[in-house]
Amino acid sequence: MSLIGAATVGGAIGVTHALEADHLAAMATLVDGNRSSLVGASWGLGHTAPILVVGLLFVTLGVTLPASVTAAFEVVVGVALVAYGIRLAADAAGYLGRETHSHGQPSHDHLRVGDVSLGIGHSHLDGDSVFVGALHGLAGSGALVVGMATTTQSVDLALTFLLAFGACTTLTMTAIATVWGKTLGTGLDRLLKVGGGIAGATVGAALVAEVTLGLAVLP
Repeated sequence: MSLIGAATVGGAIGVTHALEADHLAAMATLVDGNRSSLVGASWGLGHTAPILVVGLLFVTLGVTLPASVTAAFEVVVGVALVAYGIRLAADAAGYLGRETHSHGQPSHDHLRVGDVSLGIGHSHLDGDSVFVGALHGLAGSGALVVGMATTTQSVDLALTFLLAFGACTTLTMTAIATVWGKTLGTGLDRLLKVGGGIAGATVGAALVAEVTLGLAVLP
């Protein structure tokens, strides 16, 4: 395989990878209409980092990620999706919300529960999205991408494949988050957030159940 071939394959897989159900569910629960592009880009960067590091490490050492490790991360991803889905639905119902203020300074967030508002610091990346993206990068199909990288004939090809994969995944997820964020601004915010929250929590619960049942039937 040539470098162009590795980039083409990596990019195509990156686009389709971003469209997987659990990734779309993550965007539905993380995007609230504010800084939607940043949320998508942050998820993409968080997702790419562990895949790139682990992929290159495994290619160099000639090892693979144990199935039990990826299964554990899939469970964590599922639990995170349930938590973020519930948070989004609660936000739409007015019980929980996040407020963003600038005050002439770099933007920072407030976590609001009822009448109580707590500052949680300045950020240029969306921390929740980076965290969830990183978990996705270590779970399930993320491990499959690492496995694909290990089949290349050299570190250069693996690096090209992984960089193209990460770039296209990030760009695709940024586009998805941007469109979802703009959709939330059409006057149907509450309905869409509740629907997105329920969908995200459902996908997360299904993922946990699938992995748990799969582990239960193993000898």
